[in-house]
Amino acid sequence: MKRSIFVSAPLILLVGCANGNVEYYEAVSKMNEQRAQVQIAQAQAETERVKALQTIAYSGDDSSRTAAVMALTFAGMSNDESSDESTIVKPQQPESNGDIALRWASVLVPSLTNLYGINRNAAIQQQQIAANRDTKIHDNETMLGFGRLTAGQEAPIVGGQEDVLLYPRNPADEAIVGTEDDVLLLPQ
Repeated sequence: MKRSIFVSAPLILLVGCANGNVEYYEAVSKMNEQRAQVQIAQAQAETERVKALQTIAYSGDDSSRTAAVMALTFAGMSNDESSDESTIVKPQQPESNGDIALRWASVLVPSLTNLYGINRNAAIQQQQIAANRDTKIHDNETMLGFGRLTAGQEAPIVGGQEDVLLYPRNPADEAIVGTEDDVLLLPQ
């Protein structure tokens, strides 16, 4: 009993799915039959035309024979691209939601990836510009400090951002005042 349910359930599902597009396939088949009949009629008409041209080429005056030979030479050659040789329509499966999503993803993903890459490159360049600016400012301050020292002016000794600015002083000229617990160190 269980086997018959497991075997019959997929069979019923397949039969149910197959009946949904029967009308579509019947319409495509009927259209292909009609096109085949039209092509057979066109082929028969072309055969009769070629036979008539052969008769003229064998038994006509000079100008009609020349025209018939040229017509036979160029028979079947057409510059008209609308006359497609394969006019039979193949039935198409209906498009699933996954196929539609895949087509949209193939359009959107490369564009979004490029935009993200451009954005990240711009952020990196801004960081590099800021780092270069800070380095140049520090270099300039250092060179100014060296210039002040050589000119005999007091120049601050620059440390990090949390550091306190210290100015060099000659302890012999003035005493450094602190609290009672501090020890005064004088150079010897």
